[in-house]
Amino acid sequence: MKTVSIVVPCRNEASRLRAGDFIAATERHPWLSFCFVNDGSTDSTAERLAWLAHVSPSMYAINLPENRGKAEAVRTGVRHLVDATHSDLIGFWDADLATPLDEIPRFVRQFEESGDTKVVIGSRWPHLGARISRSSGRRLAGRCVKAAIRRLLGVPVWDTQCGAKIFTRDVAAELFERPFRTRWLFDVELLARLGRERLGTQVCELPIAEWRDVPGSKLGFLSAFLILRELVEVMRGGGLPHAISRG
Repeated sequence: MKTVSIVVPCRNEASRLRAGDFIAATERHPWLSFCFVNDGSTDSTAERLAWLAHVSPSMYAINLPENRGKAEAVRTGVRHLVDATHSDLIGFWDADLATPLDEIPRFVRQFEESGDTKVVIGSRWPHLGARISRSSGRRLAGRCVKAAIRRLLGVPVWDTQCGAKIFTRDVAAELFERPFRTRWLFDVELLARLGRERLGTQVCELPIAEWRDVPGSKLGFLSAFLILRELVEVMRGGGLPHAISRG
C-alpha cells in the first residue's frame, strides 16, 4: 500500500472534530497520516489538535496565527508534507468528515490500479447504492455552483467542490507551489492548473459511497453566492479559462 498523508484544514472545529475517527483510521491503516492546519481559530481548536499530535505519531498540527482561508490553509499543509515527508500520495479532506475516512482506501486503489492516474477527486454523484444525504438548501446551492462552473469554465468534472482530493506527490508539489488567486473557488483553480489535457487523462472522479450534510457546515446559500461572485470576477479577468486552455 502506498503511503498517504492528508491535510485537514480546521477553522473553529473544536466542537465538531471527531478525534476518535482520525485515530482509528491511522490504527487501521499504518500507511496513513494526517496534517491538521489550524486556520486562525478563535475557539479551542489549537488545543484539540495539539492533543491529537501528542497522542498519535501519525498526526501533525500546524497553527496559522490568523485566518487565511481554506485555500491557503490547505496549501500550507501540502507544502509542509512535500518538504518534510516522503509520502507517495498527498491530499486534503474536510474536517467535518462529511466524506468518511473509510473512503480513503478506495481513493488509493485508483492510483494502484491505473498508472495514468495522478489525481483522484471525490464526487457526490447520486449513483445507485450511494448514501448521499444533503439538505434541500445545500443541494440547490450546490447545483447552482456546479452548473455555473461547467458552463462558464468548461471544466469536465461533475463535482469540483467535494472536499476530498488526493494527488501523487509530484503533482501535489506542482499544483500547490504558488498561492491561489481565489478564496472560495480554489478547488476549480486547482484543477485548472492541470490544464485541459491532463484533466481528461490523469484525473479520476470517484463517486463516493457515502456523504452526509454535517450540522454547522459553513457551506450554504451565502458561500454559494460568494463562489458564484468570485467565478464571475475570475471570468472577467480571463484567468482560469486561460489556465485550462493551456493544457
